[in-house]
Amino acid sequence: MEDLYDVKMSKIGGKTNCLLGIFDRHGGSHAVEFLKERLFENLTRHLQLITNTKLTISETYQKTDIDFLEAQSNICKDDSYTISASVLVGSHLYVGDSRAVASKEGKDIPLSKDHKPN
Repeated sequence: MEDLYDVKMSKIGGKTNCLLGIFDRHGGSHAVEFLKERLFENLTRHLQLITNTKLTISETYQKTDIDFLEAQSNICKDDSYTISASVLVGSHLYVGDSRAVASKEGKDIPLSKDHKPN
């Protein structure tokens, strides 16, 4: 079981946007709490969320990591996290590289396919 989850929604340009995240902390809770507070905020502030979602997701993770390192560098040197996240923009769902499975009536439903980076 993971440590924290979050679901956040907004509307931008008439499209519903949603971030679903399951967070696993390592070494402390500051990193996942920071991520929960900032990731979706950074995502929805990105100017290309609707037009270039893949770039937006990549740049949002990078920005959030940098923000955390700058804000917490002297406090949380051992904190880190992993996240299994999905980003919904309109009718398009983007999933990360962690395996995601849902359950319906006791049956597992794969939400992602295992793949290697290319």
